[in-house]
Amino acid sequence: MEFAFLFIGGPHQVFHLAPVAARLSQLAPRARVTCLYPDDETGNALEHVRGRMAADRLVLERIAPPAWAEGLARILHHQSLRKLPTLMRLATRLKRAAAIITPERTSAALRHMGLGRSLMIHFRHGAGDRAPSSESRLRAFDMVAVPGKKDVRRAVGVQHLDPARVRQCGYVKLDYLSRCGGARPALFPNDRPVVFYNAHFDLGLSSWTRAREIVDAFRRQDAYNLVVAPHIRLGGDMSADERAEWTRLADPERIIVDFDSVRMIDMTYAQAADVYLGDMSSQFYEFLATPRPAVFVNAHGADWRADPRYAGWHLGEVVDEPGDIIAAVDRARERHPALIERQRDATREAFGDYGGAIERGAELILETTASFHGKAPPARTTQRPVAAH
Repeated sequence: MEFAFLFIGGPHQVFHLAPVAARLSQLAPRARVTCLYPDDETGNALEHVRGRMAADRLVLERIAPPAWAEGLARILHHQSLRKLPTLMRLATRLKRAAAIITPERTSAALRHMGLGRSLMIHFRHGAGDRAPSSESRLRAFDMVAVPGKKDVRRAVGVQHLDPARVRQCGYVKLDYLSRCGGARPALFPNDRPVVFYNAHFDLGLSSWTRAREIVDAFRRQDAYNLVVAPHIRLGGDMSADERAEWTRLADPERIIVDFDSVRMIDMTYAQAADVYLGDMSSQFYEFLATPRPAVFVNAHGADWRADPRYAGWHLGEVVDEPGDIIAAVDRARERHPALIERQRDATREAFGDYGGAIERGAELILETTASFHGKAPPARTTQRPVAAH
């Protein structure tokens, strides 16, 4: 019996699901648990999880996208173009899997690639409010695992999924990093408060179109340090010249510019920063795992106050112009005590009880697979989870 975990969406999705794969390989040692991935960055993140969780039986298998797809993605600076061709290459390989488990929704296309009757399980990555149109693809999955009540309500109430096909497990990434994350290094050689600028990759929603003005506002002051670390997908679609232009703005004393390091995905910046600055990224909720001040940039003149997609903006300050950002950061810090309880309530709705999320996710896969195939679950061990050494 094989459990096939697909990681075709980028390294930022690994910590949302790979810990479940690692734990599953420990619970069901007679089964083959395979993580399929297309690139070095994703492979490195998977190796991190396998090592930290001492999951020696976890199999990592690289599946390269077709050369033409790699070339097209590189030429057009759009890495997501690799995903469908990779799925087409994988389809035959996946037919022998007892279950296909994925943290992204593009894999719903496998239903049209000869896997209409295969068991497919989706684990949501992220915990934001954006509710993209791609959520309609959730209907293609036999089971959908979500972190908290917020996503249960959206899956059932908006996408009309059968409640029996939706299970709340908690936020796997937080469960993993709370046990296996390691120590956090200091980001700057001074004690100025750190602002974490985390723009979304979708330029139709993101403040990145005004990012240079935002950085310039911080260059003109000396009260705050700044980390410029947008969603990793944004950097992945940049040309080398664009990256070089941005990197030149870095200053070791007060400005970090990062588009692709492991710190982008392991919550280093979210945990080390004192203030969040962003727009629509769900990393805001990861930042709020410890309540702190936040500022949001309304770069597109959104009528946000009654729009549920902008629910998070009620948990901080909102500005329309980059020139107002420093004052907004000051206000956010001053007014934050009044928002702490609301922030805690929001993270409870987003993450659920994340302690034990890895274990619950692995058990859900075993139970769902046994029920789907009408067989007893595979023999399992009583081995306890292993945390970082």
